[in-house]
Amino acid sequence: MRCPFLPLFALFVVLAPANAQDQDPETGGKKLSEWRAMLRESDSPRLRKAAVAALGQIATDNPNNGTLVKDIAQTVGKAMRNDTAAGVRAEAARAISRLADDLLRDTKSDVGSVVVDLSEGVRGEKDSDVRYEQATALQRFGPQAKPAVENLSTALADADPRVKAAAALALGLIGKDAKRSADELLPLVKDGSGDVRRAAVFALGRVEPDDPVKASEAITKFTTDLDEQTRKEAVSSLCLLKDRSPGTVKAVAVALKDASVEVRRMAAAGLGTFERGAKEAEVELLAAIRKDGEDKLVKAYSVRSLCLGLKDDPAKILSELTARLDPTVEKESEVRIAICDEIGDFGPEAQSAVPALRLAQKDPEVKVRDAATFAIKKVIAKKEEKKDK
Repeated sequence: MRCPFLPLFALFVVLAPANAQDQDPETGGKKLSEWRAMLRESDSPRLRKAAVAALGQIATDNPNNGTLVKDIAQTVGKAMRNDTAAGVRAEAARAISRLADDLLRDTKSDVGSVVVDLSEGVRGEKDSDVRYEQATALQRFGPQAKPAVENLSTALADADPRVKAAAALALGLIGKDAKRSADELLPLVKDGSGDVRRAAVFALGRVEPDDPVKASEAITKFTTDLDEQTRKEAVSSLCLLKDRSPGTVKAVAVALKDASVEVRRMAAAGLGTFERGAKEAEVELLAAIRKDGEDKLVKAYSVRSLCLGLKDDPAKILSELTARLDPTVEKESEVRIAICDEIGDFGPEAQSAVPALRLAQKDPEVKVRDAATFAIKKVIAKKEEKKDK
C-alpha cells in the first residue's frame, strides 16, 4: 500500500538543504559564516575589506530576508565603528548605504541603530574619506535619518568640502525635521566649492527654514549660475520655499530664458507653485508662450502658470489664449490642449472664448477637439450653475 506521508516527507527532504542554504548563503566561493570569520579574525585589512564587501553583497542578493539583511547591517556597522583600518570602515559605510533601501522596506527593521552608527561616525571619525562615506550613506535614509541632524549640522563646518556637501545633501533629504540646520546651511552658499554651494542651495529649499525670505534671498543669484545643475537646484528650491515675494518670482522667471531646456521647463512649471504670485512673471511667461520653436513643455507649463497668476483677471489673457488655438499660430497640439484646459478652468468668466473653442472643435488633432469640447462644457455648466445660485 502506498504511504500517504511520502509526498510530504519528500518535500521536506527537498526543502531542507535550501533552507540551510538560506541561513548560510554564499558569494565569491565562500559562505556567509566564512566571510564573518574573516572579518572577525583576519589580520589583513585587505581581506577584512573584502569580507565587508562580500557580506554586503550577500545581503543585497537576499533583499526579502529581512532578518538576514538586518543581521548583516549590524555586523557591518560594528566593523564601521571598531575596525582599525580606515579602508575597512569606509567600505562598511558604503555597504550600509547599499542596504538602506532593503532596511527601509522592512517595516520590522530598526534603522535607528544604523543611523546612529553613521551619525556618530560623521561626528567622531578621524578619516575624512570615511566621514564622507558615512554622510553619503545617511542620504539614503532620507527622513529616517532625523537622529543625525545635529551631527550632520556640525559636519557642515568640516575641513573636507566633500563631507560638507554630503552632509548638506543629507540634511536636505531629511527635510523639515532638519530645519534647525538652516543657519549653518546659509553661509555655505558662499563656499569656495561649487559642490558645497549647490548642495546648500538644494538643502535650503527642503528643510523648510523658519525664515524662507532670508533663504530665498541667498539663493536667487544662483538662477544665473554658470553651472547648469546649480541653476536647476536654485529654481527648484525657490519654488519649494514659501517665500512668494516679487523678487523671488522674478528670479525664477529669469530662468525662462536659460540655455538649458530642462531649466526652462523647471522654471515654467515652478512658477505655477506661486499661483497668483506668478502674475509678477506675466511678461516672461507670455514671451515663452509666443516664442517660435520653444519646447512644447515649456510652452504648456507657461500657459498653466500664467493662468494661475491671472486667475482673478482672466479677461487680460483670454484674447492671447484664443488666438493661439489656431493651429497655424500655435503648431504644438499639446500647447493647444493646455490652452483649452485652462480656459475651461476659468469657468463662466471665459464665456468670450467659447467661439474660439468651437472652432477648436474642428482642430486637425482629435485630442485638441476633445479638450475644446470639454472646456466648452465646463464654461457653460459653470455659467448655468452660477445663474441657478
